[in-house]
Amino acid sequence: MPTSCVRKSLFNVFTYLDEVAKEPGSPPPPHLHLRSHGEAFMDVMQGFSGDGLYLLDEPEAALSPNRQLAALSVIDALVKGGAQFIIATHSPILLAYPRAEILSFDAAGIGEIAYEDTEHYAITRDFLNHYPRRLQQLLEDD
Repeated sequence: MPTSCVRKSLFNVFTYLDEVAKEPGSPPPPHLHLRSHGEAFMDVMQGFSGDGLYLLDEPEAALSPNRQLAALSVIDALVKGGAQFIIATHSPILLAYPRAEILSFDAAGIGEIAYEDTEHYAITRDFLNHYPRRLQQLLEDD
């Protein structure tokens, strides 16, 4: 899905949540449009409650690495309370959640995969451990 569609979808969600919060008896509106994309998304996540099922499509797009770590804490607290998550992600940080069942979708079909065997983990680890060499390979002058 193009990034503009994702942003528009989140814009609509933020608008809806701000409007619902204006109803009598509701807590004050969070004014999600006045916050950064990532902070507004974290506000929404922190508003999750109960033992619901939450579907998240690439939440890392809104979150810095530090906020991805914060999201793991929110997810963990909710899971411990009975919530379940289905998350489509490329983030090695979010993939690292210890209670996750990681499914890989590839030409062979759908199958469970270990965290260390994911392409996202391998590429990120290789880049961080060898970034000068990787940058030289990628940005080599012709």
